[in-house]
Amino acid sequence: MLRKYIYYALLFPVMLSCSYLFCGEDVLNKNNLGFIRAVVDEAIITQDEVIKRSAAAIREARSKYSEEEFAKNIEKILEYTLEELIDRKLLVKEAQKVFGTDISMMDEVQKELDYFLKGAVENVGSLSKFYEIAESQGINPIERKTELKEDIMIDKIIKENVNNKVKVPPKLLRRYYMENMDEFCQKKEIKLRHIMIKFSTHDNDKAKTYAFAEKIMTLLSTGEDFSSVARSYSEGPNAEKGGEWSFDEIQGLRKELRDVVNSLKDNEYSKITESPVGYHIFKVELIRPEVVKKFEDVQDEIYKKLYREEIGRLKKKYILDLREDAFIKVIKH
Repeated sequence: MLRKYIYYALLFPVMLSCSYLFCGEDVLNKNNLGFIRAVVDEAIITQDEVIKRSAAAIREARSKYSEEEFAKNIEKILEYTLEELIDRKLLVKEAQKVFGTDISMMDEVQKELDYFLKGAVENVGSLSKFYEIAESQGINPIERKTELKEDIMIDKIIKENVNNKVKVPPKLLRRYYMENMDEFCQKKEIKLRHIMIKFSTHDNDKAKTYAFAEKIMTLLSTGEDFSSVARSYSEGPNAEKGGEWSFDEIQGLRKELRDVVNSLKDNEYSKITESPVGYHIFKVELIRPEVVKKFEDVQDEIYKKLYREEIGRLKKKYILDLREDAFIKVIKH
């Protein structure tokens, strides 16, 4: 049964391309899509609603996962979507209870809806074109208009019961800053230059290789430009670029070599350092030192973060309170 729901979702014209097919799968018996998945007070949620609302997530999963991973994730997507729909039914009911008796509030909702639809129509050129596009995608414009109206009403009650109740005291900003200092530390940015002398080009003779590396160190100690020496003598990556490495390449170094690089100061070059493949000499050129941003420079950023987190917490609590006062029955099949 589940595979047939998947098949339908992959064929659903509003969200999906007809190219997504399961080979050998029969066409879904659409009579099965109308069965009830949940009852929320006097409202019902059918499997058809769950499939339609999860279509975009299913399409994304279909392109992202292998067949085996997709099969494992599809049920989670449908269950998560069902929970979303339950919450939506509760919010719509609450919104209707709040707005249904207030003519001025409903007028405001209608104005926002008309404004949105006017913009959508202007975007495509005309009302007839708008309906033509909607029908070509399998969208029922009347149903979509109802959904948009519900969205506006939900946004308003969330703003009233969640957003307007959010408080982030200034002392909380300072505490967050002190407890999460690493988050505001701007890491040191460096440019690395590298000279490598391989054992393999010196007959795997370590003594001979080291002697050659020492000659290079002598050139550097007498003032020769590191990048010029790298172009002339380095046998490592990016020698033609003066041995310059990108930040990502630095992160790819062996730990013991990376430790050497991180210990260097600006314009300092390392001692001869051995690795399994040869000898290395590094030079660091500092672009930007490590800096901890001041509280005054990041307090707006902290406020926005804590504000979003508090909205999430209060919204979750608000919906849980609605759930506690409602009759909800999820029907397993």
